[in-house]
Amino acid sequence: MKRFKHPFTLVELLCVIIVIALLAAISIKVTQIAYRRADETKTKSVMEIIRVANEQYKAKNGYYFPNGGSTYSEGGAEFHSIDLNADFLGDAYETCRSIAEESGNADKIRDAWGNAIRYRNPGIYNTGTYDLYSIGRDKGVGDAEDTTKKKPGFGDDIANFKYPDLK
Repeated sequence: MKRFKHPFTLVELLCVIIVIALLAAISIKVTQIAYRRADETKTKSVMEIIRVANEQYKAKNGYYFPNGGSTYSEGGAEFHSIDLNADFLGDAYETCRSIAEESGNADKIRDAWGNAIRYRNPGIYNTGTYDLYSIGRDKGVGDAEDTTKKKPGFGDDIANFKYPDLK
């Protein structure tokens, strides 16, 4: 006697489809988070390159790299971009140039999102040294959702300074 194989029921098929959809949604979100962290890490490494180059510049000249490039008025302060300068960056010039070229603009030192890195010497928040920050992936200064924090260093900005009133 032949045994008849029962096909899958509609409920079983729907359960499998739901599980696959959930796994796909989770993997997409995890991938987005990974890309965001990679961009933040790339920006922090560019800022570290600038820090090291600036320390070497100070050791050689007795003062930190001067302001220059385009001027940005943000949060009641004036910041400047840093032009790609082989003398200032030294061995790290090619790294910064390639990151800037990825954004289609190879004239200034840029973050992972194509924004010019902001610089101020002497610093307002790092008195005695310099302020350095990126406006982040939202391409806006400070926290987009909190109007009291529309200053450099808040929100998704990556900065070498912290505000004294924050803990």
